[in-house]
Amino acid sequence: MNSRERFITALKGGTPDRVPVWEYLFSLKLQREVMGYNTGLYDGKTTTKMGAKLGIDVSWAPVNGFCGIEDVTHELNEIYTDEWGVTYRKNGWPIMAQLDTPIKSREDWERYKMPPVHTEGRLKILKDAIESNDSELAIVAGLLGPFTMMSWYLMDFETLSVSLFLDPDLVHEITNAYVNWALEAGKLAAETGGVDAFHISDDWGGTGGLLVSPDHFREFFIQPFHRLVAGLKSYGIPVIMHNDGNIKDILDDLVLTGINGYHPVEKAASMDLETVKQRYAGRVCPIGNVNNKTTMVTGSVQEVISETRECLRIGMPGGGYILSTDHSLHDDIPLANVKALIDTVMKYGIY
Repeated sequence: MNSRERFITALKGGTPDRVPVWEYLFSLKLQREVMGYNTGLYDGKTTTKMGAKLGIDVSWAPVNGFCGIEDVTHELNEIYTDEWGVTYRKNGWPIMAQLDTPIKSREDWERYKMPPVHTEGRLKILKDAIESNDSELAIVAGLLGPFTMMSWYLMDFETLSVSLFLDPDLVHEITNAYVNWALEAGKLAAETGGVDAFHISDDWGGTGGLLVSPDHFREFFIQPFHRLVAGLKSYGIPVIMHNDGNIKDILDDLVLTGINGYHPVEKAASMDLETVKQRYAGRVCPIGNVNNKTTMVTGSVQEVISETRECLRIGMPGGGYILSTDHSLHDDIPLANVKALIDTVMKYGIY
């Protein structure tokens, strides 16, 4: 099997030749160590080539307009505003945290205009990944989900929290408008013919639990998320949800939305791979869960091998499992530990 076939087989619950490996490649340090250079922007071509060189089976390529990821380069500490009206300070790579958000009131919303979907550069990262995919990796198109857009980018968390009580209709209106935007962008991505899965990033939880109550998720966010999943799947492409944090209290609701995969089953947030694997067997492919906050950062090579093997022991039986860390390969992770994780899957992840 090639990487694409391996990934799709596992994502759909089948048994490939070996367990696929998934990672966000969010490290300039790792990029330089592997590729010998750095890119100013998150680059679909470089990321795809880098994944193939490392032995990773998937290349994640966000649709341009993915908030926090630059479409043009900025100087360190430069303050800038993106097409959504979100303001940032350049302070990282590839994702920046916001300084300010455009919607603080209903009046702001009534003046607000979503960015046009059909722009020349909307699929630049994705098309670069597809065109450079000589190694037949799986290409995964990234979109943000409605809760993250509402709590981080269109509104801030404080404004959202107040609006849930004082103007619930406003939350519904904005959320549904964003889902319409994401479905139109997803249709453009699907029409490239090179997308093997959609990946919706929509963090619902922190380390200790959900960011809003289960009842509020069910009232405001489960239905639009379900509509987004169903719409993307109607293009004939499976859907993965990225949702780190502890989401135990609403995991059943998430599975009922029809997602094919759940990433990253975060060990650092007490999400248990064995529970997810057994409880949702044949319904959702778990993707995870080597700890990238402790084991991958400060652990020895042997400790990385041991934790990776434990994840394989739990996730492999019956297929339908993809191995990854708790989130991404970031600057604090030594290259030796990255290689140890991948080499362990190559050795012990064979069916």
